[in-house]
Amino acid sequence: MADAFDWEAEGVRLGATLDGFHALLVIGTDVEATARVAIGIGRAQAGRRRVAVGDLLGEAAPIQSLVTADDPHGIVDSFVYGVSLNRIASAVAGEPDLYVMPTGTEPVDAAEMFPNGRWRRLASGFREMGALLVLAARADAPGIEALAAQLDGAILVGDVVPRSLPVAAVVGSVRRPAQSPAATTVVLPTGMTAVETPPTSRRLPPVRVLQGIAAALVLAAVGLWFASRPFGSGRGPAPSKPDPTDTPAALIAGMSDSGSAAADSARVIPVVANPADSAQAAAYAVELLATNTLAGAAARVREEGGRVPASTFTPAIVDGAAWYKVVAGAYPTQPPADSLLAQLRQRGQLDERSGSVVRLPYAFLVHSAVAPANVQGLLNAYRDLGQPVYALLQPDGTLNVYAGAFESPAQATLLMESVRAAGITPTLVFRTGRVQ
Repeated sequence: MADAFDWEAEGVRLGATLDGFHALLVIGTDVEATARVAIGIGRAQAGRRRVAVGDLLGEAAPIQSLVTADDPHGIVDSFVYGVSLNRIASAVAGEPDLYVMPTGTEPVDAAEMFPNGRWRRLASGFREMGALLVLAARADAPGIEALAAQLDGAILVGDVVPRSLPVAAVVGSVRRPAQSPAATTVVLPTGMTAVETPPTSRRLPPVRVLQGIAAALVLAAVGLWFASRPFGSGRGPAPSKPDPTDTPAALIAGMSDSGSAAADSARVIPVVANPADSAQAAAYAVELLATNTLAGAAARVREEGGRVPASTFTPAIVDGAAWYKVVAGAYPTQPPADSLLAQLRQRGQLDERSGSVVRLPYAFLVHSAVAPANVQGLLNAYRDLGQPVYALLQPDGTLNVYAGAFESPAQATLLMESVRAAGITPTLVFRTGRVQ
């Protein structure tokens, strides 16, 4: 019996919320449903910028039906034989900013293709051009977690999360109404803890989306990583010499010129909402450590939550790579920060050469005027979701909840896209108040 549920329409609905993303993986166990959701996301976004939908499912009929070119080559041929991406991208009739990339002449060898660092380079190119890459793949494919880690996140089709896929990588889900009566499309907060089921899979629990930061901090930084190791499968002819047009920029440049404004809007530096508070900003903090994994930073914030005041983390790009700096404290002058650093060293939480006092006057305001009785539960909920939140006491006895700490508005842009992608208006402020 035909599937009466309109997966593509749900993809369109979810796609309208994904402006801040540039490389997404759509995964599911139902090939046709997964392909239709990917197409729906592509169509929703193609009205705003250029989009390429890639078929890693294996000639999925919904995607294959949109291919207008006679060339049988596709993504597999590009990875194995060096066929130009510009050659395999096929324009969708009547939709000038939507392109599809078929599977190609050979089956997808997921175990070998998905961990390849070239995906990171593709993601970087789409980010730089303000475009969107949507890849559709099977949720049970080997190496699916390695592919997701190189993109901005994964969209689940259905309610099964592959055991190997970190739940923190999931940024959205589409399910049948019977599986999610309240809403068929759910934007999932990053860092959600999954309920463990039998070894082959785990299912998503119902989620109540908190008002606040909901997307992974890594989204703004992962596209900046570059990997140059060529792909070699050992099958068929040896890979050809790379085509000069075989780059993300060449692929996107070969598409319509419309939609370029997206790249500029993604880099807009936020305006500080409370400039009058600059003189009383709680600018000084102590940098505890830097880690190159989001999970490591989030775990350290949870660990330090009860031992140091105002612990948080913030993304940074160091030599082109994504890092997360864990910091603590928020003081209007430097001496209290110096004192905190000395205390942490005396307690053995830092060694004598670790830690430094830094000036981070800016943060995103998540909630204001929170009653003291409610703040701890709010902080716990956000931290359980992997979010770097903390509270500062205000003169009127209420507390403001902040996320991140930045040395400049420009640095805050690394977190800004993920906040906007969750449907939240990012409010950059001078953080004020004092630690409790």
